Amino acid sequence: MNLYDYIYVDLDKVISLYSQLTGGVVELRETQIEKSASSDNKRNYDFTVFKHDAGGTTQKNEANKETIKPHHSLLQELEQELSSSGFLVDLSQLPNNLTLKDNETRALLKSALCVKCTGRIVIEDYERIKSIGQVFPDITKLINRSHEESLKNTPEYKEIEHKIIELENVNGDKNTKLKKQQEAKELKKLLESLVISSSAIETIPQWILEGMKTWIDAFLPNITNIRVYPFPNETDEHLFGHVDTLNFSIPNSNAFHFTYGSFPTEEFTMLGVITSVPMQTDEDFNPLIEFEKETINDYESVERGFRGMFKGFTGMESMVRTCRYPRVLVHPILVYRQSTPNKTLQKKVTKK
Repeated sequence: MNLYDYIYVDLDKVISLYSQLTGGVVELRETQIEKSASSDNKRNYDFTVFKHDAGGTTQKNEANKETIKPHHSLLQELEQELSSSGFLVDLSQLPNNLTLKDNETRALLKSALCVKCTGRIVIEDYERIKSIGQVFPDITKLINRSHEESLKNTPEYKEIEHKIIELENVNGDKNTKLKKQQEAKELKKLLESLVISSSAIETIPQWILEGMKTWIDAFLPNITNIRVYPFPNETDEHLFGHVDTLNFSIPNSNAFHFTYGSFPTEEFTMLGVITSVPMQTDEDFNPLIEFEKETINDYESVERGFRGMFKGFTGMESMVRTCRYPRVLVHPILVYRQSTPNKTLQKKVTKK
């Protein structure tokens, strides 16, 4: 028996697809148990699947069959149903070492509803990047100040400081004092250069940070992407899509990144609905071709103007969406890590 660590589940999409495949109506039941004598607050979830049975020749008999399925069983059964019904492409089972660049693979993806792939993943949380960017100057100051203080506490730095004090308080004639003061100035410049060179992080111009925030607010608000790389040697070939942070097993963004990181070390599997499979050749579909004629009516010119604006903005959005060959865009449904039993870890239970 394998175990699954589901880090992302789009439950609404799971229920929708499962109901269509099996003909059952899935209902989520939540039971909450609270104990006043302790701090326990437990919720038990189960999924009730109602299936309709009809039979008889002379009269109609109807009955509802109620089946309780555990959460993970429903997810695994959905995957099995998609595969057995011919709606799922598993990239790990492609024949003849095919990859996403092969026309056979892309034709297969275009004919399927869902795709499953396993590999290293990257999580891109733009709201998190925006929040970090807003406090980045203060973080930079803090880290650089820490390095500066560490430098000032070194024996070498203290020795130069002591030398400067001696040179500034030297006794003698006017020329001697001027000479020593000049040496002290040179040593001060040396210390300043050491402090500058000790900075651990370079500062980013404020206009860049503000521009990044504006760009995210305009085109990437509340967007978190996931990218899966099924072929280790082909990093330009990957599947990606937008994920809703509320569907993560750890919905708090900071807690999730602290637990798994933006670039987890282990491989994960993603199952999603295929939404875009761009081909290598340019797109020849032009919805505005109806307006490319010598004369158009007034109402047509207004429509052309507005639709032209949409097309113009689409060009900017494509810079953010980055759905281009050989990538494939999906609507993620499940993201999980699968673990098989390790026999070396199995311990035999001795019977008493």
